[in-house]
Amino acid sequence: MITTIDILFFGFTFLLVLGIGMYAGRKESSSKDYFLGGRSLPWWGIAGSLFGTNISANHLVGMLGIGFSVGFAQSHYEFGSIPAIVLLAFVFLPLFRRKKFFTLSQFLQEKFGKETGRIYSAISLILITIQLTGALYIGARSFLPFIKNLGFNITYTELVIWIAFTSTIYTWFGGLKSVVYTDVIQTFLILASGIVLAYLSITRPEVGGLLELLSKEETRIEGLSKMNLYLPPNHPTLPWTGALSGLFLLHTFYWNTNQYVVQRTLGGKSLREARFGILVGGLLKLTVPFFSILTGVAAYQIWSSLGETANIAPDEAFSKLVVLVVPVGYGLIGVILAGLLGAIFSSIDSMLHSAATLFTIDFYKPFIEKKGKTLSDQNEMKSGRIFLLFFSILVTGFAILLIDPNSKKNFFIELSNQSSHFTPALLVVFLLGIFNRKVSTRMICGTILLTPIVSLVSPYLYSEFAPNFIKLTFGEELNFLHRVFLIFHFALFILLGTTFLENRKKTNGDKDVIPTQTKSPFFSSQNQIWIRNRNGFTIFTLLFFLLIFFRVQFPNGKLILAILGFFLFFLFSCLLTYQKKSPNQSFVSLFRKRDEWLYGILLGLTFFFYLWF
Repeated sequence: MITTIDILFFGFTFLLVLGIGMYAGRKESSSKDYFLGGRSLPWWGIAGSLFGTNISANHLVGMLGIGFSVGFAQSHYEFGSIPAIVLLAFVFLPLFRRKKFFTLSQFLQEKFGKETGRIYSAISLILITIQLTGALYIGARSFLPFIKNLGFNITYTELVIWIAFTSTIYTWFGGLKSVVYTDVIQTFLILASGIVLAYLSITRPEVGGLLELLSKEETRIEGLSKMNLYLPPNHPTLPWTGALSGLFLLHTFYWNTNQYVVQRTLGGKSLREARFGILVGGLLKLTVPFFSILTGVAAYQIWSSLGETANIAPDEAFSKLVVLVVPVGYGLIGVILAGLLGAIFSSIDSMLHSAATLFTIDFYKPFIEKKGKTLSDQNEMKSGRIFLLFFSILVTGFAILLIDPNSKKNFFIELSNQSSHFTPALLVVFLLGIFNRKVSTRMICGTILLTPIVSLVSPYLYSEFAPNFIKLTFGEELNFLHRVFLIFHFALFILLGTTFLENRKKTNGDKDVIPTQTKSPFFSSQNQIWIRNRNGFTIFTLLFFLLIFFRVQFPNGKLILAILGFFLFFLFSCLLTYQKKSPNQSFVSLFRKRDEWLYGILLGLTFFFYLWF
């Protein structure tokens, strides 16, 4: 199946990624260079790196598998991320950059004390360990059939070691610049491979093209349409109620409080450069459902016509689809394999580098300084590199020893489920920090440590004590997206309740003192981010629920509603942009220097897809 031209193309891209990674980081001479790219990253580097970091093999392979097994509802993982990306660009990032933080734990340390920041860093390392182990597994599993096709007698274990070793090499040498610039190349490879496979799958005679695919799914007799974005609230995998509640919270955590995502935006040349890169990265995100998830739906149509759906495991769908639909001898398999390689490396290198940053800045450096010593830039880089090697060996061992390489489960969903026990409380703490709410360090740390335990036992509590009408509506078992929503509010209730009681005690204990109103720095004249955009966020939220309500009530007019939704957001963003126009400023100059119109397009497209499918 794999010809010489495929091998040559794949080998060229492999050496290109490795060479550029080594070259980009050749002049790293300080910790700022190594950990933040010297704060000199251009917008296109940030956009490409955000996309490449996010779109791992879990997405390229795992999402296609879920498109095959569940359907287009998996697009909630992409469409729902756009509002969170806008929040990063206009709310979270300006605060993080103003203080010139290296890690997000430094933000928490400033707000709630050192213990809070270190707990965040420790949990982040646990989450990175889980996600990196999964990335190595899915990468090796998806590559294995192609390697064996070449006649190499290679095992899953050996392939995991090769992937980990290769991605570790250039990350060890080059730091963030190497990661970012290789991610840009890998983004092009991911897009090219995804588009090629999508085109070849959707144009197969069994599918008949995009319009025929949509028509077949609309008129399905058995089961739900796989192009239905809104699955019932009791759906075991992706209920629409969970997608618009718990999943949005997971998006907010991932894009705004996740070290290995936010780190590349902290390295931007300027706030505007970083913000533009974030928004362009968001536009790239909107392409994923159409070259990954939609391809999985097309694969279901293909194998249904062949009577083979029962024999295809979701995580094997990608490799078996390539074998089935890609013609031999044109180099297309080499393009697809290069994209798969890019998806694997682009997430692994980012997580390895961020793990090294967290360990060095938040644990090793304070430990040395506590002894009365000073850690030089060279020693910071050295300690980061040593930990990177250790961490790479650790997760490689986990991927080999703890995961069944023949699993039949949807590993993407499993990974989200496992990680989500830790995230709700951390997100609550970050939001309280953003809004400058004062909460005791002891309560913060206790809540962060308590909520994963409550999260783990909550499915049992639900099955034992939830009323029957709740189970009839949301299912007999607690879906993990609903669980995230409940645990988030559990943590929020504890921390806000504690703050209220502490303030009440202070007021009652000193009734003669008239409390003075202090203005939160978040709303001060020094930080007008929320003040300038709060009306936009409010209208955005109201439009969201209003349009979704009409979409559910009047599904026959969904295309008209989708077009209306796009223009409402776009026109509103153009109005916001026009309000910033200074006298004698041309419209070309205005739209070149402002970016409100760009996030209007981004949100408008998002809701067009939300309301159409």
